Amino acid sequence: MILGMSKWNVSGDALTIESRERRSPTRWLSQNGLRIAVVLGLTEAVFAWINGFKVEMTLIGVVAVLIYLNVRHHIPQAVRRPLWVIVMAQGIAGLVLPLIYVGVFMFVLVGGLLLVVLVLVMLGDRMRK
Repeated sequence: MILGMSKWNVSGDALTIESRERRSPTRWLSQNGLRIAVVLGLTEAVFAWINGFKVEMTLIGVVAVLIYLNVRHHIPQAVRRPLWVIVMAQGIAGLVLPLIYVGVFMFVLVGGLLLVVLVLVMLGDRMRK
């Protein structure tokens, strides 16, 4: 192909020219809203943990989600998605702190049971000799 020359469609097939999709803040927020909510929620949970707002964060999360679920149909669509991101972040922050306690409790419980089994194995080993 010679430089400066354009390609021609000589096959007779129809060419379609696809329009370029416009970027919009609404589409971007729709695509990235959950990621933003997770990052904000985890950041807020760490901040609440450091400052000692453990129980309060869970209560704030529950209240925020309940209020959002009750008023979401009365809010304009343009405000609903950003508000959803904020409320989801509150919910995630409220969930993270109790899940840390549940995880620590489960770790201690499983570790304790494993320790009991290992002690019984050691006692059985001593009884054989």
